[in-house]
Amino acid sequence: MALLDIRDLTVTRPGAAPGAPPAPLLDGVSLTLDRGGALGLVGESGCGKSLTALAVMALLPAGLRAGGSVLLDGEDLLTASERRLCALRGRRMAMVFQEPMTALNPVRTIGDQVAEGPRHHLGLSRRAAREHARAVLDRVGLDPARVSPDSYPHALSGGQRQRAVIAIAVACGPALLIADEPTTALDVATQARILDLILDLVTDEGLALLMISHDLGVVAETARDMAVMYAGRIVETGPTARVLAAPRHPYTAGLMAARPQHDRGRPGQPLAAIPGVVPPPGARPPGCAFADRCARADAVCRTRPVLAGEPGGRHRAACHHPVEPPA
Repeated sequence: MALLDIRDLTVTRPGAAPGAPPAPLLDGVSLTLDRGGALGLVGESGCGKSLTALAVMALLPAGLRAGGSVLLDGEDLLTASERRLCALRGRRMAMVFQEPMTALNPVRTIGDQVAEGPRHHLGLSRRAAREHARAVLDRVGLDPARVSPDSYPHALSGGQRQRAVIAIAVACGPALLIADEPTTALDVATQARILDLILDLVTDEGLALLMISHDLGVVAETARDMAVMYAGRIVETGPTARVLAAPRHPYTAGLMAARPQHDRGRPGQPLAAIPGVVPPPGARPPGCAFADRCARADAVCRTRPVLAGEPGGRHRAACHHPVEPPA
């Protein structure tokens, strides 16, 4: 049994006008993540990556409705009570948000914030929880001799704050770690150190990792498998190395072409770009949501494609006219 099994997940918001049908934000998302596995979820802003993470954590904004199922160790999170969800968040699943200053409480010390989970979930005394917090902060690279657990978030650098957020997430030894753009707004050197830390934790603690990013390089470094999301749908899945080497969906190929080509001797050349923008909910074309931006689209693309690939293979794409793999 997979640790995380997302089946036909939908998230809708109320229609823009009275009597209007609900607008789909996520539309039939299915993903699986095994214990100790690492899955990357990529796509442009507005495609639904962070919303997928919030649906898994049962932290959707008010007014949004989720359907389908999200199974964690076989337990459906979408039907669980809030009391049960509070017992699971932090203990069995945890999330690292992309902006640490919004994830940290500015009026509490980082030591207190890391210790809160162990006191609640592990039943540790105040003293034992504080010692546990010191050890976890040290584990994520915040040596108490250099960065005191009594420090407040405003006194830390961006990278130190992100390490504190990671410490909060892993303090109770969850089985599932969701990292939502964990290196946003960090300099390149700090980004590399944060990614190395996450990989070390995944390896040493046996965590399952769902890495959400718009950066294909980040996913290549951190995830064995990946899924490409567009307009609330999964359009391509497979082993990361295979998908990046031979993308089958035109959208994935477009994302690959848009990367800076520092290693290909093209100084001064403009980046390739996918024409158009991600269609907003309620305005997505029928059939393939990417059709209006795709040079390969024709009449058949007005019908919805399904994820398909070679028999027995794990590399699949939802496209009527997939890109041919290189010879």
